Amino acid sequence: MRALVLVALAGCVTLGDEAGPWEPIDTITGDLAPEVGPVPAPLEGPPPSTLRVATWNVHFGADPDELAANLAASELANVDVLMIQEIEAWSDEPVSRTRRLAEALGMTWVYAPARVEAEGATHGIALLSRFPFEAVAIRKLPFIDYPIRPRRRNALAADIVVGDRRVRVINVHLDVRIGAADRVLQVDPAVIDQPDRAIVGGDFNTNPWAWLEASIPLTGTEAIVGMEQAIVIDDYFAGLDFTGALAADVSTFRVPGLGVRADDIYARGYSITDAGVAFVDGSDHWPVWTDILLIP
Repeated sequence: MRALVLVALAGCVTLGDEAGPWEPIDTITGDLAPEVGPVPAPLEGPPPSTLRVATWNVHFGADPDELAANLAASELANVDVLMIQEIEAWSDEPVSRTRRLAEALGMTWVYAPARVEAEGATHGIALLSRFPFEAVAIRKLPFIDYPIRPRRRNALAADIVVGDRRVRVINVHLDVRIGAADRVLQVDPAVIDQPDRAIVGGDFNTNPWAWLEASIPLTGTEAIVGMEQAIVIDDYFAGLDFTGALAADVSTFRVPGLGVRADDIYARGYSITDAGVAFVDGSDHWPVWTDILLIP
């Protein structure tokens, strides 16, 4: 199925380069060096049989304390693993925004900057967890060099250590102004070499439009039939035996009039027992959450 999807979409490619390899975080230095939090204290009692996993684009995360307070007042108060997109670190702030958010939630963290956003600032994605990390790695996703503000994107993967289990979690943040073909091809390197049991989530930026020159959305009858991107991405993941948390018509982008499912979580080798959208303030996206049964 994956091969058929890629072949069927191949005519629309605008990728500027190929993905980089998976890089262990201790090999990455310089401006894009990741930040890693401490090993969390062991939880009392036996390890859980279900993990609550969520993903949230926090739209720069300028007020981590407010974000944490809003999460604490929602069904995500006790989230176990949180995938974050669009969070930044600024050298003129005492600590990174990822660290502030994680510490306010009582979690450890990995921050993976994707690009230098301004002097003394980086922009990227993060994983937060109540459990320790192992085998953490970052991969540059294919760069799409479109005319207006092209962005470097990355994926962040880690094993979440839950008792004697290792749960592979991959966080991604894809480009906005691309068609279904490029969206599948951009996410594929983050997914294709993962183990049989894995969880992939993030901001896929799926939208119902085809894009002219990566700048003008073609809506309504101008759009290409069959290019509803959420459905295409769902079909791609289904071809790799992943199950999605949300239906394609569920909205996760909270801007009025733009009810699109930009975000989702997919699981392979695990059962999804419950899932939904948390209506939490603090960003232009709603968080998506899912309960993952760890016992086969």
